[in-house]
Amino acid sequence: MKDREIAVRGFINEKFGSTYGKGLFHRAIYNGSIELRDPYTKYLIDLFEYQRWDNTARSEDQLKWSKQLAEADIKSAPEALVSWIQHYDPISKSKIMVDGVCVYLPNSQELYLNINDSAHDVVNEWTLKTKHCTKTGPNKPIFIASNADLGVF
Repeated sequence: MKDREIAVRGFINEKFGSTYGKGLFHRAIYNGSIELRDPYTKYLIDLFEYQRWDNTARSEDQLKWSKQLAEADIKSAPEALVSWIQHYDPISKSKIMVDGVCVYLPNSQELYLNINDSAHDVVNEWTLKTKHCTKTGPNKPIFIASNADLGVF
């Protein structure tokens, strides 16, 4: 089976470190989007330091991922950033948490994605090489990863 075409874009979280309530801080280092083709499906990610991400595990699926990444010793990579995955509906602008995880290793420029979202017919995993973007600024990604030609994506 051929992998679905995917594009992942990571952006610097402009709100990082700012507050959104008494004692509540924006802690995601990067925000990002995951776009799949045929049919088009979009997901959102918020990449946190591993320990901060691990402390947010609540559901049965999230606890399963937490255990798997602990067994894979992801915490030994100090730069590892991890995110849960949310399906994004651009029409209603609703976000729904789905089973899956995204792991980004900036030092080795690797990105691992696993999405188990049977409601939107996405049950797949990808390991992609990331590329740092040279033109940075507001609304411009800091890194991208894809298995497709982004010129036609």
